[in-house]
Amino acid sequence: MSTTIIAFFNNKGRVGKTSLVYHLAWMYAELGVRVVAADLDPQANLTAAFLDEDRLEELWPDGDHPQTVFGCVQPLLQGTNDIPFHTWKISKTA
Repeated sequence: MSTTIIAFFNNKGRVGKTSLVYHLAWMYAELGVRVVAADLDPQANLTAAFLDEDRLEELWPDGDHPQTVFGCVQPLLQGTNDIPFHTWKISKTA
């Protein structure tokens, strides 16, 4: 299987990366392309653009954040542990 990866990076803020990725992701999805938009910015603006407030609160409660990228690296940032491994059950539909 071959996958095309498009990455956007710029160490300067306020240059439109988040807006560009958001609009490109929607454009490609509308064209039938399967898209994953990974938001690795601590401010999580891309995540907030895609999800409504209720879903954000489910993913980002006070305290632990086990279902987010931040939750995976949080033990490293705190110096308390290694990156946890999660087993995700993926169901296949016919």
